[in-house]
Amino acid sequence: MFSKILLASDGSDCAMKAAQAAAEMAKRFQASLTVIYVYTIPVMPSPVIGMPGGGIDSTAFSRYADEVQNAVARRTGRVLEEAGVEYTIRHEVGHPAEVIVRVAEEDGYDLIVIGSRGLSEIKSFFMGSVSDRVCHHAHCPVLIVK
Repeated sequence: MFSKILLASDGSDCAMKAAQAAAEMAKRFQASLTVIYVYTIPVMPSPVIGMPGGGIDSTAFSRYADEVQNAVARRTGRVLEEAGVEYTIRHEVGHPAEVIVRVAEEDGYDLIVIGSRGLSEIKSFFMGSVSDRVCHHAHCPVLIVK
């Protein structure tokens, strides 16, 4: 039924439950599994005049983004490895819902698995959750795990 599964993970507890569900689905259907983590670039304040270096150090920011992505990959990977499932990791940058939907469609995934709540619960209260947006815009079925 499913041959390509895209697991969206942000490293949250809910995402780990989604990883367990994705692992079970991948095993049941002998499907390939890809974990996607989408790093959202935060809105930065304007550089302070007279600040040494003219503002934000882009190298340090890039290094921090890599560290966050790698931490999510390690945490999610542990769950999948314990379940005995092979997987690949994909890191992206942008708005999570938009990127997840785009990648799923462009690469022909036939199931998206995502947690119902991520790390940014307060933001989702005001702007709508990533899982809700993915569910409404995806071309394929979406399994939302609580």
